[in-house]
Amino acid sequence: MNIKAFYKLLVCAGVFTLLSYEFSQAQGEPKVGRKDVETDFYFTDGMKYFILGKYDSALENFEKAAEIKEKNAGIQHKIAECYFKLKQFSRAESFAQNAVKLNESNKYHYELLASIYVAQFKYKAAIKAYKKLMDKVPNAKEYYLELAELHLLQKDFGDAVDAYNAFEKAFGLSEDVIYAKQKIFLQQGKISKAIEEGKKLVNFAPGETRYVIALAELLVTNNKMTEALPLLEEITKQKREPDPRVYLLLASIYKSKGEEAKALAQLKNAFADPEINGEEKVKLLVQYARQGDKIQVSGELLVLAKTVVDMHPEQAQANTIYADMLALQSKKREALSYYIKAARQDNSVLQVWTQVLSLESDLNLLDSLAVHSEEALETFPNYALFWLYNGTALLGTGQYEEASGALDEGKRLSFSNKNLLKEFNARLGDAYNGLKQYEKSVGYYEEVLKEDPNHSYTLNNYSYFLALRKANLPKAKKLAARLVKNNPEVATYLDTYGWILYIAKNYKDARKYLEKAVAKNPSGTILEHYGDVLFKLGNTSQAIEQWQKAKSKGGTSKLIDKKIADKKLYE
Repeated sequence: MNIKAFYKLLVCAGVFTLLSYEFSQAQGEPKVGRKDVETDFYFTDGMKYFILGKYDSALENFEKAAEIKEKNAGIQHKIAECYFKLKQFSRAESFAQNAVKLNESNKYHYELLASIYVAQFKYKAAIKAYKKLMDKVPNAKEYYLELAELHLLQKDFGDAVDAYNAFEKAFGLSEDVIYAKQKIFLQQGKISKAIEEGKKLVNFAPGETRYVIALAELLVTNNKMTEALPLLEEITKQKREPDPRVYLLLASIYKSKGEEAKALAQLKNAFADPEINGEEKVKLLVQYARQGDKIQVSGELLVLAKTVVDMHPEQAQANTIYADMLALQSKKREALSYYIKAARQDNSVLQVWTQVLSLESDLNLLDSLAVHSEEALETFPNYALFWLYNGTALLGTGQYEEASGALDEGKRLSFSNKNLLKEFNARLGDAYNGLKQYEKSVGYYEEVLKEDPNHSYTLNNYSYFLALRKANLPKAKKLAARLVKNNPEVATYLDTYGWILYIAKNYKDARKYLEKAVAKNPSGTILEHYGDVLFKLGNTSQAIEQWQKAKSKGGTSKLIDKKIADKKLYE
């Protein structure tokens, strides 16, 4: 403890002792005697221990002082305080009552007694103590505030309002009291009375815009837009820049009236104001952008969202809502960058990580997908879908052993979800194919098809890998034929079937399906396959043309340059 502070407190204790002696002297005792000296000694020691927080030792000394001077209000007060600090409330109450009886004109005795009652939830007794204080002690009307709070604790709202009104009658209008009464009226559903209190403040200080704004907020919150609008419009006519809350309130009013353009204009003003925090802006943005469970996107809303993320880049929810808007406009890469920012700022939001991984999967960003799925799994280790993304990314980067481990873990977590189980089994088929454990691979594929004979992913990969290994071409053709029958418009599946027919040396039919695939999606892989078929059919110049197109697109085999240079097919 600071020594100077300690001695300062001792001085205060000495003053308290002297006051106690004055009280004793008023009882007719001699000015200074042996008893006074002893009492002073024990009382001073008691104060020393009390200041140090050693209430047991303090109590021991105060009680010794009380043995000498039983009718000293100050000593009784300190004993009560010690018991209060030690949470021995019934004993504290008894000594505090003694202090009040011995000196009915000392407000601190009543305060202590009331505090002890409150600690025991004896609110009515505490109210009586304060009322007696105000009756016995002159100029104590400030205690109406304590009375009001005690009435509130008992939910005696009418008595609380009466106490607040009595305080205002004694001291004049008080902002804190007005707001306290408003809170009571709002809890009671007495909206008009709460508004009346707000109007009192406005009339008391008409030039104080914060009172006007507070009243307008109350009106808007309670759907009294017509009354709020002129108050706010008057503020905007003032020369100085208005409080940014004015823009927000006007935006709410205009939106409620269906005047979207006016509402958005006010929002622009608000969103450009650095005084409004990012969290509040995000709430407004969500309010305007969400229609039920869906996000609506307009050019103006997009601009507003961009304004928020530029001014408050640390706001995870701002980045998320902006990413949602970009995703709805099919700006996947740009949306992904903002989802990643949001996930970095707050890694606890499952939906954000789901969007990150979903977009990376759609964009075939396998390296990023591997990294971010691992990060997501650090926070959500029991979320099976994230293991699926992780396993898929590892498959795509040729890490088959690691992929099988991730997929096994995800499968374990998906025991009750049949649809998800199919996805894990399908990819485990891919993983074991990559590990050249073909029997296991086939087992997983067959397990999927047993549950769902038309599972497109499995039909595609199972048939393709069978054909590549030339393990069972008839089965590969049968599976791929079912695939394209079910999905006649999907270029990837048309390519798979065409390529299987090519491996089976059915070049004519292969050409037909590959031409359909090229028409729908002229990717590098599909164009190269188409060129290979054309070469087999003797159309060398056309084959080279397709290979060149394939090379420009990317995603081809390593043999593409050699095929073009030598004008020859290499397999």
